[in-house]
Amino acid sequence: MRVEIWSDVICPWCYIGKRRFEKALEGFQHRDSVEVAYRSFQLDPTAPRGESLDAVGTLAAKHGIPEAQALAAMARVEEVARSEGLEYRLNGTRTGNTLDAHRVLQLAAEHGLQGGRAGAPVPRPFPGGRVRVRPRRAGRAQ
Repeated sequence: MRVEIWSDVICPWCYIGKRRFEKALEGFQHRDSVEVAYRSFQLDPTAPRGESLDAVGTLAAKHGIPEAQALAAMARVEEVARSEGLEYRLNGTRTGNTLDAHRVLQLAAEHGLQGGRAGAPVPRPFPGGRVRVRPRRAGRAQ
């Protein structure tokens, strides 16, 4: 059986779903016959490339809600993540265009490196609010 998981590397719900899928798969009698393929999906392909945006403001603007409501939604995601054994601190995080991150993951997949973390959503993108959306050049200091 082949399972395709479509996700964005910066999506907190995507990684919660990945964690839940992995738990379910552990209890599946035929788990050794399951092939998992990670597919790229951008939550916001219109986000400007190379720019880092405030996640609270972006969420509020996207859904037409006050920032206080966006913060409450983020707190709910943190609560759900905690119930799955994940640590999220979403308040103060940054967001942006993830196209280049997906390109790197696709390159990894082309070289047979999709398993584990290489092809999956970033496992701990939120603690400390450090999410990189600006490209780095190899060999250059930040």
